[in-house]
Amino acid sequence: MMREETVALGALRLDCGETLANVQQRVTTYGTRRGDGSNVVLVEHALTGSSRAAEWWQGVVGDGGLFDPADWFVVGVNALGSCYGSSGPTTLDNFPRVTVRDIVRAEIRALDALGIERIAVVIGGSLGGMRALQWAVEAPERVRACVMIGAHDHHSAMGVALNALQREAIALDAARGIRLARKIAMLTYKSEELLKERHDRRPDRKGRPLFDVEGYLERQADVFEARMDGASYAALTHAMDSFDVRGLLRAKTPKLIFAGISSDWLFRPQDVRAAASRCVLAGCDAQCLELRTGHGHDAFLAEPAALRALLEPVIAAALEPARC
Repeated sequence: MMREETVALGALRLDCGETLANVQQRVTTYGTRRGDGSNVVLVEHALTGSSRAAEWWQGVVGDGGLFDPADWFVVGVNALGSCYGSSGPTTLDNFPRVTVRDIVRAEIRALDALGIERIAVVIGGSLGGMRALQWAVEAPERVRACVMIGAHDHHSAMGVALNALQREAIALDAARGIRLARKIAMLTYKSEELLKERHDRRPDRKGRPLFDVEGYLERQADVFEARMDGASYAALTHAMDSFDVRGLLRAKTPKLIFAGISSDWLFRPQDVRAAASRCVLAGCDAQCLELRTGHGHDAFLAEPAALRALLEPVIAAALEPARC
């Protein structure tokens, strides 16, 4: 059964120096929590997701998934700055710039209010992976394992540049800009291999005077324009750009599980491996996996069965009771 509630946090001091008054967090849960918190999993959504994890991560969250509510108590929190129930530009005028650290500190406050003290796993992809790793910095004593998929310990110069282009498009024209921003983003989420396989230079499947790949981008823009707020998109891309926890992770962290995606050029697998290596050198218990796929960055959403096969044994091992 899905349960949703809006948690009032009161005032929240931000990294930019401003204070947000009357902060609210939309929280969605599935399943039943054990008294010791041993079955709690916090599922962190990516850039345009919501707290309803079972809706956007089918096969990972939900009946028969990696985190089945029959066994797990699944928690999703809509990120501060988003437009799906938490405080952000759609609810507050002159919304200030927030960081991934601000987002996670708001989540911590929300879980405190709900009496959730212990978390077995924090997991997410892309921005969700950044949030999972930030948990290891902010509240390592509360989490047993953090799983970062298609994410590493800082946002790259290429990622910052691409986000800046998307925000500039939105600033020039709100309606057309959000469409262009989505088209740019979709190209970063897919691989050249996938676009060639699905579209190549074929004509538009609906008979329009377009290439099929252009029609695909138009369709993505149509769907996105109807569901995403441009100011929220700008706020969350700024948050992604802020992310850099290099040098902040210490030996007493949760188990850190990084999962790179072989065909991801936005969060390159070699950069994910390098982040895991930095964590090991800092004394953390960290390891790196790789999801072999031609899909690109979006594989963590598009290939849930393969992702489950990769992660399930590693997460199970991380949660095994410590042996003397």
